Amino acid sequence: MGRAKGLCAVILLMLAWSAGAHAADKNVGNGKGAAAPAGDVIRWMLPWREGVTLRYATEDYDDEHDGDGRERTRITGIETVSIRKAGEDGYLQEWSFADTRFEVLEGEPAGVEVTQGLMESLGDLVLEVELDGEGNYQRIRNLTGVAARMRPVMKEAMVAATAAALDAEFAAAAPGDAEAAVDPAVMQAARSAALQTVDGMVERLTSPEVLERLLSEDAVRYNDFVGVELEDGREYEVDVDLDNPLSGGSLPARVTFGIHLRESDPDDVFLEWTTRVDPAKAAEAARHFLGMLLESMPEEARAQLPAELSIIENGFVLFRRSTGVVEMLEATRTVRAAGQLKVERRRMRLLDDDHRHEWAGDDAPTPAQEPADAA
Repeated sequence: MGRAKGLCAVILLMLAWSAGAHAADKNVGNGKGAAAPAGDVIRWMLPWREGVTLRYATEDYDDEHDGDGRERTRITGIETVSIRKAGEDGYLQEWSFADTRFEVLEGEPAGVEVTQGLMESLGDLVLEVELDGEGNYQRIRNLTGVAARMRPVMKEAMVAATAAALDAEFAAAAPGDAEAAVDPAVMQAARSAALQTVDGMVERLTSPEVLERLLSEDAVRYNDFVGVELEDGREYEVDVDLDNPLSGGSLPARVTFGIHLRESDPDDVFLEWTTRVDPAKAAEAARHFLGMLLESMPEEARAQLPAELSIIENGFVLFRRSTGVVEMLEATRTVRAAGQLKVERRRMRLLDDDHRHEWAGDDAPTPAQEPADAA
């Protein structure tokens, strides 16, 4: 993929990262004036007690298609969620990471060097996540320290990736023809401009409002519905405004969700959701974010920005009714824009548990259907 196209893909993905599903109102089915429930009302109890430690096998699978081909990558590892403090006013939830492995499954994805560099240098990173007394995400307590660690690592990786991309571009401009080689002064000017752009991008990406949004996604999704009270077998639908500091405001979205008991084991409960973001508003937010991230926007990149950006997330959580512990989580986000299709799948599976759940398979994630396609 070209540099401009790769840049657009990164911007669209980063915006999509911040547009996840949110429960909006954890008691949506039990407010005043609500119809009397016809079935069993299930409350997802808070599992948090000081000392609770849960280990998960995790997978982050990215599958991207465009006119130039297909690129697939996967990151696997072990993530541990621990409760370090618990009280009436809230909880301190610690996330740590081990045995992380990055694989390129197909193609030559842009940004591989950046990902590998960050993983190798930040393998012992710990996120301290604060929750309120009802289990809602509040903030990353140690964000300042995390940003200080990430900034030089991210810059080094992005500089190396940018230099490699420029060298490849210059070589392609005059393959096997020394006389047609790019003027050294032009090459140096291009490198200097690219490095200035990298400096600005790193500063913006590691600013508190952007970095927290990018780092907190998994913790937000994991904790989002905990404490909800819903009627077994009923489908709920709400229109929400997703808080999105990356886009300069909020994004309107429609969330449908429901809960049901597992027939083979009534202690296992499934909660499923689908979030659809307003396509026109999402594209508008992407343009705003691109302008915020870059001091100057390449014309080629500007021309590729779409009028609509489709973001759909489907997911489920399997939790134990008697304890509230998450046993499995899977979320698949489908992003479509300007001829590009990107599908991301996040999985968590509890280890050291007597239920011993396993994934149905390891195939590539299936894209969500657009409403018109599903009709």
